[in-house]
Amino acid sequence: MTARELIAELAGTTCRCGKLKSPRQTFCRICYFRLAKEMRDALYNGLGQGYEEAYARATDYLDHPVVRR
Repeated sequence: MTARELIAELAGTTCRCGKLKSPRQTFCRICYFRLAKEMRDALYNGLGQGYEEAYARATDYLDHPVVRR
């Protein structure tokens, strides 16, 4: 995603899963808390300071969750 697309998504009120989220938050609470703490913490990096990579890792994880046995 481009920086412009990330900013628009942050400003929006719909999570990528379709549920409501607060503006300035990346995901809704359900998606956010599905992430490991390290992934959640990395989402507080600023644009150009690691947020893009953290977002990519988080969305990949949410799209392809690890099945634990």
